[in-house]
Amino acid sequence: MEMLIALVIMALAVAGASLALRPDDSRQLANEATRLALLLEQAREESALGGMPLAWVAAEDRYEFERRGMSRSGPEWTVLRGDELLRPRQLPGGLRIVRMEADGRPLVFGERLNLGLQGARQVVIELAFGRERTRVHSRDERFEVTAMAAVSP
Repeated sequence: MEMLIALVIMALAVAGASLALRPDDSRQLANEATRLALLLEQAREESALGGMPLAWVAAEDRYEFERRGMSRSGPEWTVLRGDELLRPRQLPGGLRIVRMEADGRPLVFGERLNLGLQGARQVVIELAFGRERTRVHSRDERFEVTAMAAVSP
């Protein structure tokens, strides 16, 4: 009987610890939104200073940055794979991009968002994780993160 009680206490302790260590949805969403805002700002600045157009391309659960350069067949976009900051990124499980807009026009997944001097000035990207939502948006050449009200089930 004592052994059974000890096992029940240990099981409760393990269950409590696993619940306490579970990542908070809103914190993880905020971290990813902040990362995206900083990367978009970095890419926009790099594009303006470097003279090589950069673009952001997203799918529901991932995104990448592309650079326009010259190849044998002419100008073409290539994914930045060797860049430590602007490498392709997979969003954590459950986190997804739910809406994208450039200068008031909706974007579809796979469409390039030009970040160069001729690119969009007003950008809105909404991320969701469970019922939580966060918006990444441009404002005066900078990107900001704004938490949104949770979506009801």
